[in-house]
Amino acid sequence: MKDIFRGVLLTVATLIASGCVTSPIVMNKMQIQEAEQKLTQSVLLVIDSDFSSIKHQEKQLGTTFEYELGFYLKNAIYDSLNSLFEVVAQSESAEIYDKFDLIIKPKVVSFSAPVPALVLMNTKTEITLQFEVSSNSPLKPFTIDSTGTYELRNEEDEEIYRNLKSGFIYTYNVSTNFGMAVPDYSYEAGKDAYMAVYHALTDLNLQLKNRLSDS
Repeated sequence: MKDIFRGVLLTVATLIASGCVTSPIVMNKMQIQEAEQKLTQSVLLVIDSDFSSIKHQEKQLGTTFEYELGFYLKNAIYDSLNSLFEVVAQSESAEIYDKFDLIIKPKVVSFSAPVPALVLMNTKTEITLQFEVSSNSPLKPFTIDSTGTYELRNEEDEEIYRNLKSGFIYTYNVSTNFGMAVPDYSYEAGKDAYMAVYHALTDLNLQLKNRLSDS
């Protein structure tokens, strides 16, 4: 058993160390359950080119793990808002703001995803997102933010995580005569990032709902 475990560790370490490449992190399409009764306000989501081009890199030995964060978030936030509001449009500017009840401009306050010692371990991902919200109604502009993490908080989170797509790489170490299917870090890190974004967005939706119901 010890020899097998040693083989696993050596195989995984060899797999990581053989990099010297940029590896894109693969994240599942954001899926948030639709509200039973959607809010009637029309929303303009403003995402400019600076936001959509945000990238985050983490380096481990010879490999650079890259998150196309802005590109992913512009779609994830849109899908999230669509689960709460009846009408959501997206634009790079607020020039047509007068046609909408609410204008939402997102911001990535912080994002961290330190590479773990082994691909078999979770990536302790954390993201803080902020929404700047303005309105064509008497409602005053306001800002809300939320921090989401990779941690699974309940059975629903565990079910979501289980259904996220995984990937595997088969590798063989000649010196130990040992081969195995190792989880592909590009997918495993993506699952942890998905959960962090999911937690932040669901909380932002709840805050939006509460603020609008109080107005």
